Amino acid sequence: MKPLMVHDLSAMQVFEGATNRTAVFVCEKTIRPFKYPVKYTTWTGASRIAQDESLVSVRTETTQRKMGAIPVVPSKDSSPWLTASNKALSGLQKVIGVSNYKAYEGVNTGGLNGCFWIRVIEKRPNGELLIENLHDVGKIKVNHVQAVIESDLVYPLLRGRDVLRWYTEPSAHIILAQDSQTRKGIPESEMKLRWPKTFAYLKRFEGDSKDPKRGTLRGRATKAVRGPIEKGSPFYSMFGVGPYSLASFRVVWGGQVATALNVSVSGSDGRKRPILNDQTAYLVPFDNESEAHYLAALLNSAPVRFFYGCLAYKHTSMNFIQGLEIEKYKPHKESEHDTLSSLSQQCHTAKRKNRQDKVATLEAEINAVAARIWEITDAELKAIQKALSEL
Repeated sequence: MKPLMVHDLSAMQVFEGATNRTAVFVCEKTIRPFKYPVKYTTWTGASRIAQDESLVSVRTETTQRKMGAIPVVPSKDSSPWLTASNKALSGLQKVIGVSNYKAYEGVNTGGLNGCFWIRVIEKRPNGELLIENLHDVGKIKVNHVQAVIESDLVYPLLRGRDVLRWYTEPSAHIILAQDSQTRKGIPESEMKLRWPKTFAYLKRFEGDSKDPKRGTLRGRATKAVRGPIEKGSPFYSMFGVGPYSLASFRVVWGGQVATALNVSVSGSDGRKRPILNDQTAYLVPFDNESEAHYLAALLNSAPVRFFYGCLAYKHTSMNFIQGLEIEKYKPHKESEHDTLSSLSQQCHTAKRKNRQDKVATLEAEINAVAARIWEITDAELKAIQKALSEL
């Protein structure tokens, strides 16, 4: 089957009384080889079109943008399409490939954020913390509790909405009673011995093991996230926790419902404790800060941001990074990799100082270096930047 053209009318309400996203796909049966891109036209303008309007009138009231479409994974027939002007697509094709980096989901509570997510009210002289749970966050509300617990298992928490481009600011704390190496909950016997107050706090949310109810740790809908908690595992077990969760540095971005890619490098807080992500923020772990900034610069470059934006309405996951041609970091004085790393660090500093003018200048330099790495021409880069601004 040879695709001839697509007319995308999803930005308008074409059929009266219906809110479906409309598109017209025209194709023909052929035995001849087919080559991308497919002609792709997007229609924008009046949100509602009268059913008896003539085609001439509709064309006058709307704007039609001629574009092309190519598959994200050229070798996969079922791959989603990227749509843009042909000049932008020409540059974008050079970004598509195989990445040397893998992303991970943040800490997933299994549907009971209100138990594990906390606010630190006071730090006691003995190091213990007076805390209260964020009882009203998430779909499932729980009882409001204040308690004193040990500080050892408390970490700053970074949510997807806390991640901006070049800047992060944790908005809460989280109790992590999970062994990142074994990827299992800390044994109850150890919790009772080493952190009895934290265990007592979690116990208040346990629920009945024989009759688990919604709103309790044993009543979590864990099958929806990573399968049921293994038999015999602690009732406070979590998901999305591994050695990567406590890495010294993490390249992070908001996920799930984010329609724009905003990436930052996250490290540790003032106590040198890793800042953890929740499941709405994705991460790539690093031990080397320079390497983390190298990747952050590439992901914040215009070609990658445009690539992500083209996929955003198709439920982009953390795995989008695996479709990018990203080399492993190669440190070398005055290399383009080190130049990107340095520019990212400068962007983070300028962002903290609210120097948007400085950030814009540095981002232009990042785009130029990234374009050289991917061999994107000046004309292709300009087309990508124009398409990104219109996205």
